[in-house]
This record gives sequence, C-alpha cells and structure tokens, in this order.
Amino acid sequence: MSSGSTLRLPTPGYPGHQRRRRRWPWIVLAVVLVLLVLFVVLDKVAVAYAENQAADQMKSQGFQTKPDVTIEGFPFLTQVASRRIDHIHITASRVKEGPVTLSMVADATDVLLDPGFTSGTISHVRGTGLIGFSELASAAGVEGAPGLKISAAGGNKVKLDVNVLGLDASATAAIKQTGPDTFQVHIVSAGGLPASLLGSLQNFTIRIPDLPMNLTIHNVQVTSKGVLIHASGSNIKFSQ
Repeated sequence: MSSGSTLRLPTPGYPGHQRRRRRWPWIVLAVVLVLLVLFVVLDKVAVAYAENQAADQMKSQGFQTKPDVTIEGFPFLTQVASRRIDHIHITASRVKEGPVTLSMVADATDVLLDPGFTSGTISHVRGTGLIGFSELASAAGVEGAPGLKISAAGGNKVKLDVNVLGLDASATAAIKQTGPDTFQVHIVSAGGLPASLLGSLQNFTIRIPDLPMNLTIHNVQVTSKGVLIHASGSNIKFSQ
C-alpha cells in the first residue's frame, strides 16, 4: 500500500464540473444576442437601400424631384421574403401642379412586389397636398389681382385682402371642389364693394392637372396654413 496521496477523479457533483455546466446557457445566450444584433443591423441596411430604390421609383410616378421615402414596419427582411410591403410613407415639397406648388404627404399600404423586385402594385394610397395661401394668391393674381393676400376665415372660407381702384377692401370667399382635379374660389361677401369691381376674383378656378401616382382629389379643406387637398388612389402600377 502506497503512503502517497491518492488522486481523486472529478465526480458529476464536483464544483469545477458544475461551473462548466452553468457556463453553457450564458454562452448560448451571448451567441443568440450577437445573431440578433447582426440581424437588426442587416435589416436596417436592407431597408435603407430599399428606401432609396423606392424613392427612385416614386419619382417616376409624377414627382419632379426625388421624394423622401420611409418604409415602416420591422422586420423588413420578412416583408421582402413575402414580396409584400405593409406601409410606405412618402413626403415631397415643391411639387409643381399647374399654377400652384404644393407640399405632399402620402401613405402607400399593401405594396405588392413582382418577383424581380423592380415593379409591382400599390394597393392603396391616401395623401394630402398643402397649397400655401401665398401660392393661392399668386395663382389668383395671374388673373388680375396683384398684391392679393389670402388668409383663413373659418370653416371652408378664406379672407381676401385686395386693393381695388385705390381702395383697400376685404372680401370673403368660399372654397369648394368642382371636379376631380379642380376647386373653385367664389366670393360670398364683397366687403361692401360692388362685386363687379372684384373682376375675376368673384369666381376663379384652380386646376391641379396631374397629381403624382395618379391620385384623385376627393376633398378640399381650408386650414390655418392654406388649402389642403385630400386625395387617394388604388391599384397603382409602378416599375423602375
């Protein structure tokens, strides 16, 4: 029998073995977290690229300049896999439409992509276009009212401050939609002046010839900032 010390083999309950066993869940968790971070980064890179491509495609739909495009929803890559984008938010300023320039905000929903991802169909679009009062006054001024100032007058009415034959006058006009691409400014009170003195201001029409994405006007509203056009469209085809 040897008098030396006896070497003990580790048993399943040995502390070192238990520590190694407890490390595995943390290692797995760390790997999962790293993969999640990589997925999020990859998703953000993919959506940034797609937004730039979508902006180019939207420009071909009637915008004079490249609009700002934001693709909503996370994760984006799963939407790509299904070739169906839930929601695209579009903003554009200085959109020239006939005699006026407006700022547009639109939301496209249920965008279906073709297999090549360069074309598809926008199922629904709802948007607004804001025509500032100065833009509206300029359009009316072309018809014989230089120096005209327009402001909100409550409801769907505007106040027109104008100089007629050297006299400062204020008239009130109602705004209403008169067609799928037109709205009318019609004097309802001439502010004590004979309406005939207001000339073409008595009743003038603003035509919005071709809204981007072939949107159709369905409502016109006076706000504190100008005239707001509400428009919509459906089943809009697009291609690169």
